[in-house]
Amino acid sequence: MYASFFVRPAQQERIETVVELRPETRPALLGTAVDDNAKPIADALAVLYESGGGGQPDRTVAAQYTDELGRFAFAPLEAGKLYLVRIFKSDAKLRMLEQGE
Repeated sequence: MYASFFVRPAQQERIETVVELRPETRPALLGTAVDDNAKPIADALAVLYESGGGGQPDRTVAAQYTDELGRFAFAPLEAGKLYLVRIFKSDAKLRMLEQGE
């Protein structure tokens, strides 16, 4: 079930609403990245690929970093498609590449 709406409150305004939920039929993937001690891994890169199958290359669909509780979510997905999820975590330091003129 889902619902969505926009709201832009004005100063000193109190807004009341009734939300009618509709059935959600689209698949979603929700996960948590944890270490060997079941401790959540924050800032790991979760990448979702659509599987190429039959020797074809996988196609990147989405990517995001896990939150402070190690959580990630990909939605909506397409029913019946094969997806691959890879989680990357490295302690390597990121360095910006400077290009000369």
